[in-house]
Amino acid sequence: MVETTEEKINIEVSSDGLPEEFPMDPKTAVEAIDEILSYAAYMRASDVHCDPRREDSIVRFRVDGRIGEVGIIPKRLHDEVIARLKILSGSRTDVHAVPQDGRWRTELRSDEYNIRISFMPTYHGENAVIRLLPSQTSRDLSFANLGFTPDHVRSIDKAMKNTNGLILVSGPTGSGKTTTLHTCLSLKVREPLSIVTLEDPVEYEIPGVRQVHIRHNHGVTFSNGLRSALRQDPDVIMVGEIRDNETAKVAVHTALTGHLVLSTLHTNSAIEAIPRLVDMGVDNYLLASTLRLIIAQRLVRTMCHGCFSEGCDLCRNSGYVGRSVIAEVCEIDAEMRELISNRASTSVLYENAKVNRFCPIAEDGMEKVEWGITTRSEVFRVLNI
Repeated sequence: MVETTEEKINIEVSSDGLPEEFPMDPKTAVEAIDEILSYAAYMRASDVHCDPRREDSIVRFRVDGRIGEVGIIPKRLHDEVIARLKILSGSRTDVHAVPQDGRWRTELRSDEYNIRISFMPTYHGENAVIRLLPSQTSRDLSFANLGFTPDHVRSIDKAMKNTNGLILVSGPTGSGKTTTLHTCLSLKVREPLSIVTLEDPVEYEIPGVRQVHIRHNHGVTFSNGLRSALRQDPDVIMVGEIRDNETAKVAVHTALTGHLVLSTLHTNSAIEAIPRLVDMGVDNYLLASTLRLIIAQRLVRTMCHGCFSEGCDLCRNSGYVGRSVIAEVCEIDAEMRELISNRASTSVLYENAKVNRFCPIAEDGMEKVEWGITTRSEVFRVLNI
């Protein structure tokens, strides 16, 4: 552990495989930000937290879904870092008592990144959480690379060939739903189509797609944004999330009137998305007519094949490098549509899906354990079983 000084960032040993020493010696806020972001990119971190405490601030990285402490910033330098981040992100430097959001684009270790940041006032000062998003050009969007099986890919490709209907991706926050939706859209941008997305916020830029940033404080919500998007002559609409009854009803009616609608929903399984939408006020017969496919997914850490979980430089002694999707994909066929229309119970819907080659997410996880992609403990951890 490096001794704390007034000008240096002190690095603690992390239990999540982060290195013992952070190669930094910043003298200014500019140097601190440059070195933190550069090292975050090197560590493949998705998020950087700068959390103020009474005497200093703690720096933490989220790597492959796990968060760990990597450094300490002196209190004086923290305030300067926050001010500099506000300048970079276009946020107001004179506002400290209310939350703010911002973004900018930069190059880190020869890759282009979209940086998204959130500021939040806390008891000991302003907290900053930075999301590092690789640009579209540095990401190879394909279902195989995300971890979907060939059977999953065939089902998704089949659903995406529809010119209308509703395709849903379900799962908790941080399970990769947005990336899956963008991968679906990558199949459509190759076609001469009009595509609109409604996102909160826009994470990845997609060339040829009109992307709308939802701004609740300006009255731009998913429901009224969706209504406005319909006047933009779209063929395909991506709604970042179905959060309320109004958005659910508008999305289903949009899918019913000749548009392909893609969205996300917070449910634990694919089948549970059906009663969830019914609970949100969608009529069963409308849902049966529009629903095409439901994907439920989680992200598991993948084994490091340089050391096979024993620890090495490649995986920073964690035993894991990167993450993979484990998923269940439910196709809505004629029999399933009839069951939905007749208000069948969740258990009946589940049994019908299993008869039609539906593979539950736990089974998909266990298959990936057998293939040497991940570990049994990791699947159990992610699925809480």
